[in-house]
Amino acid sequence: MPTTVLTDPRSEVTRQRLIDTGLALFGLYGFDGVTTRQLAQVARVNQAAIPYHFGGKEGVYLAVAEQITARIAPQIQRLQNELANRIDKETPQALLLELTLSLADIAFTPEHQTSWFIFLTREQFHPTAAADILHRGFILPAHNMIGTLLARITGTQADSTDIILLTHAYLGQLINFAVGKTTLSRRLDWPAEFGMQEWQQIKAAITRFSRAAIAGIALNAG
Repeated sequence: MPTTVLTDPRSEVTRQRLIDTGLALFGLYGFDGVTTRQLAQVARVNQAAIPYHFGGKEGVYLAVAEQITARIAPQIQRLQNELANRIDKETPQALLLELTLSLADIAFTPEHQTSWFIFLTREQFHPTAAADILHRGFILPAHNMIGTLLARITGTQADSTDIILLTHAYLGQLINFAVGKTTLSRRLDWPAEFGMQEWQQIKAAITRFSRAAIAGIALNAG
């Protein structure tokens, strides 16, 4: 059966197909492991659409990072606004727990579970210009929010090396659940793709761990 190809390289549908296909392929094979011909074939579009819309393969790759950022950044901005309005009215411990669970909800959205995690992980090990887009768009703002609250709990500067390291360690729990799914599914005999029931159990574990970690950090702040 012949493959249907979108013949209009100028179509916005064509552009979106290439971005969606790029997310899947670049996550699996990395930037160097994907060819423009492969991108076009899997997306079922004319190869001419790649230079037309993106200038080349690198443009598709960066557009993938921009799409991820465009979907997450507004959610992070909302959390930043809420934090700014409440930070002087509520305890940093309570705000930190609530923020942690909000970030977990963003990270564990079903459509993020596979291709997004793989793409983001690759950029940690082999950073490209896409890493800058992701970092500025939502990674740094999220890091800063956690750091700000940890600094208030400990009475130290948010931009200090100690707080930045502590922030990274604290966020490690979310990162581990995102990228360590295979280990968890084998230990618990869970499906490879977690459903709502599994994510609810994970969120309960994050809640328990976060409460203990926050209490320990506050206790040792002095």
